[in-house]
Amino acid sequence: MGLYDEVLVADGVRLPKFPADASPSDIGWQTKEIGRPAMQAYKLTADGRLLRREREFREKTSAEKQAVAADHRFESWDEYVSFCDDADPDDRIQRGIGLGAPDSRTVDEEFWLDHNMHGSFEFHGRSDDIEDGFHWSYEARFTRGELDAIVFLGERGGGSPDEYRPEAPVCVEF
Repeated sequence: MGLYDEVLVADGVRLPKFPADASPSDIGWQTKEIGRPAMQAYKLTADGRLLRREREFREKTSAEKQAVAADHRFESWDEYVSFCDDADPDDRIQRGIGLGAPDSRTVDEEFWLDHNMHGSFEFHGRSDDIEDGFHWSYEARFTRGELDAIVFLGERGGGSPDEYRPEAPVCVEF
């Protein structure tokens, strides 16, 4: 399994061999090929750019900390933090907390920056609502930040690009 990055495909991006009555933005796409995967989010835009989501954080207010503690059935933030520091992992999981430490920070601002991609990367996704059990695979090719083409690679784990919708083109150039 391992780490991966999320790829959001914006409305208006055409993917070769993708059903015309469906939208690629309805699928959760993933890649492991944009640098080192780090659970980052990227967006492929209709005008052929690759954007990277960035976030700025701030310290949670007392009220926000209290709300998080109350969500986990604690009287205070300090009680919540203390429990997480001392509790057995099974006790944390049973309480629905998970294994991560309580985060005193929250997202203050989220914005998208141009990633200025040069090269190519594969991205993969599936949606049983669009095509039952089908794993879509594509390669996006960039030159100096501009999307040149998106190539249909076929079904992930098998299947030639020509076997699925043979009448449709395998590549969309931008």
